[in-house]
Amino acid sequence: MLTPHVRPAWRRRGERPRRSFPARAGTVAAAVLALLLSFPGTAAAAPGDLDPTFSGDGKVLTGFADDDHAGDVAVQPDGKIVSVGASADHSVLESRFALTRHNPDGTPDTGFDGDGRVTTPINNMGPSLQWSEANAVTLQPDGKIVVVGMSWREYENCCWFVVARYNADGTLDDTFSGDGRVFADIGGPTEALDVAIDANGRIVAAGYSGGFVAVARFDAQGTPDASFGGDGVVTVDPTPNTQEAGGDARSLALQPDGKIVVGGEVGSTSFDFLLMRLNADGTVDNGFGTAGIVRTDFGAYDGVRSLAIQPDGRIVAGGSSDDRVALARYTTNGTLDTSFDGDGRVLAPGAFAYDMALQPDGRIVTAGGTNGDFAVLRHNPDGSRDIGFGTGGVATADFGGSDSTRALALQSGGAIVAAGAGGPGTDFALARFEGGGTVPPPTGVNLAVTKSGPATTAIGDRPTYTVRVTNNSTTTSATGVTLSDTFSGVAASVVSATTTSGTCTTTATGANCSLGTLAPGAAATVTVAAEPRATGTLTDRATVGATQTDPNTGDNTATATTTVNNSRGCTRIGTSGNDSITGTFGNDVICALGGDDTVNAGSGNDTVHGGHGNDRVDGGNGNDTLVAGPGTDNLIGDFGTDNLNTVDQVSGNDTANGGPHTDTCTTDAGDIRVSCP
Repeated sequence: MLTPHVRPAWRRRGERPRRSFPARAGTVAAAVLALLLSFPGTAAAAPGDLDPTFSGDGKVLTGFADDDHAGDVAVQPDGKIVSVGASADHSVLESRFALTRHNPDGTPDTGFDGDGRVTTPINNMGPSLQWSEANAVTLQPDGKIVVVGMSWREYENCCWFVVARYNADGTLDDTFSGDGRVFADIGGPTEALDVAIDANGRIVAAGYSGGFVAVARFDAQGTPDASFGGDGVVTVDPTPNTQEAGGDARSLALQPDGKIVVGGEVGSTSFDFLLMRLNADGTVDNGFGTAGIVRTDFGAYDGVRSLAIQPDGRIVAGGSSDDRVALARYTTNGTLDTSFDGDGRVLAPGAFAYDMALQPDGRIVTAGGTNGDFAVLRHNPDGSRDIGFGTGGVATADFGGSDSTRALALQSGGAIVAAGAGGPGTDFALARFEGGGTVPPPTGVNLAVTKSGPATTAIGDRPTYTVRVTNNSTTTSATGVTLSDTFSGVAASVVSATTTSGTCTTTATGANCSLGTLAPGAAATVTVAAEPRATGTLTDRATVGATQTDPNTGDNTATATTTVNNSRGCTRIGTSGNDSITGTFGNDVICALGGDDTVNAGSGNDTVHGGHGNDRVDGGNGNDTLVAGPGTDNLIGDFGTDNLNTVDQVSGNDTANGGPHTDTCTTDAGDIRVSCP
C-alpha cells in the first residue's frame, strides 16, 4: 500500500515546485562591513535579524544544475556548514545527491572538492534512471559525513533506501561498504528520511517501506547490524488495528538509554502526528504510548518533521498541520505534556515547518516557509511565542523567488543557520539569523513525580508503590519539598511509608512526607505499602510541592491504579488493626490482615490467613489450614487433622501446636513445634 509520501520529496503536500538558475553567491568584504557597523546610528543586531557577518547580507545562494534544493544542514565543530539535497538536470531527467560546504563566513570551502560543491550519481543505472535525492545528513566525530536519501530503481516504480558516507574532503568513503554507498533492499517503495549516529558509532536511519515505518542500523563499515531486528532492519505497521493506508518515519532521535524515537505521519486521507519508540534491539517499546505508538491529531493534514529529546527526557515534536507550524511535547511515556501550552500542543498559523531544533535555554526554533520566503519561528519552553525574536516571533529571509526553508542547525555562538531552496531559479539557499536573547530565569523550580505499582493484587497482600520525586531544575534547589500520597477507591489502609530523604507519617488512607531540600538534579524515593480489604480498583495519587513555585505543574502529580481480587476466597475479612475474629459453624476462609489478631475459627474445615502482625490462631474443630504470615505467631490446630504453616523466613519466632490428632506442620528452623510429626 502506498501513501502520499511516495511522491518525490519536493512534491509533497504543502510544498512548492521549484525552478533553478546557475550558482551564485554574494560576499561583502569584512573590513567594509565593520566600517559600516561602526557608523553612529547603526542599529545593533537583534534576535532574528539576518547576520551580516555571513556573506555580507546573511544569505548565500549556491547552484549546481537546473533545479537544486537543500534538504538538511549540519554544522561542524569548526563552524563550517554542510548542506545536502538534490541537483536535477531536466534535460537528461537526472537528479543526483548534492552537497555543499561553506566556511563560517559563508564563502565556499575550497577544501571540499575544490569549490565547496559535490554531486554524486548514486545508483549507476544510467542518466534516464539516475534520480536520487539526499534527505538528511549527520556528522561523525572523525569528520566523515553520513548522508541518507533515496535513489530510483527500475522496478516497483520507486526507490532504494540509501546510506552514503563521504570523507571530509567530499570524496566517497570506499571503506564504507566498498564504494561509500549502501542500498537497503527493505522491500517495496522505500526511502531514508533521517539519520543519526548512536553512542557506539553505529548509523541509525529511518524512513518508510510502503506504508510501514522503516528503521535500519549499520555498523561503521556499512554492514547491517544483526543485533537490531535480526538483520539490521525493522519495519513496523503504525496502524495495526485499522484499515488505514499506513505511515512513515520522517525524523528520529536517540535517547541516552539507546532507545530510538521516530516521528512521522500516519493515516490515509487525513494524517496525524506519529511517534513510535523502539528498544535498542529493534523491538517495539510497549511502555511508550499504546503498544509503542502515539498519534496526535491537530485536525488537519498533520505530520512530524523533526524530533528532539530534552535533558529531562521529554520529547518535542515539530512539524506542520496544513500550512501551520505544529509543535507537541510529550512526557517520557508518550503522553502529552500539559505544561506545554495547556494541552501539550501548539499551532502557529501563517507558516509551515520542516525542521526544528532546541536551544540550550530550552527555546524551540522551527524552520519552514511563509508567503514564498524563508521563515524561522521561535517559541519559549512553555510553548508561548517568543515575541522578542524577529517580528512577533517570526524571522524571514527573501531570496527573490519561491523560497522555502527545509532545515536548520544551531551554531555554537547561538546563531541559527537555515537551509532550503531559494532564488528566482531555485538554488541551494542558506541564511544565518542572529540568535541571542535570553529566557527569563524561572521564578521557581521544576519538580516532577513518577509512580509505579502492581497492576493486580489480592485481599491479604500488601501492594507496594514506588514514588520518585525529582528536581529537574538545573540552577535552583527546591526547599521544603513535600509529598502527599492518597489512596482511594476500594477500602484499604496505608501500613507503611519510607523515604530516602526526610521523613514520612501515615494516616489510614495516605502518607505525608517532608523530603527537605532537593538540589538541582537530585531525587528522593518514597515507598508506600497499602493493605486492601475489598475487591475493585485501588487508586494511588501522589502530589509534590515545594516552597518555591513550579512553572511546570503538569508533572507534579502521578497516579497508579491496581485491580484487587479475592484469589484466596476470603469469606471473613479483618482490618489492618488488632482484630478479634470468630468463625462460623461452616467452612470459613478467614483473612485477618494486619495487626495483632486473635482468631477462633470454630467448627468446620477452615482456612485462616493470619497476615502481618503477632497473631494467635485457633483452628477449633475440623480439618483446618492455618497460615501464619510475617510476625510472631501462635498457631493451634486443636481438634481435627490440621495443616499449620509458620514459614516467614525468620527463625525461632513462631509456634506451631498441632493438637491431639495427626497434623502437618511446616515451619522455619528454630520455630517451636508441638504435637507435630
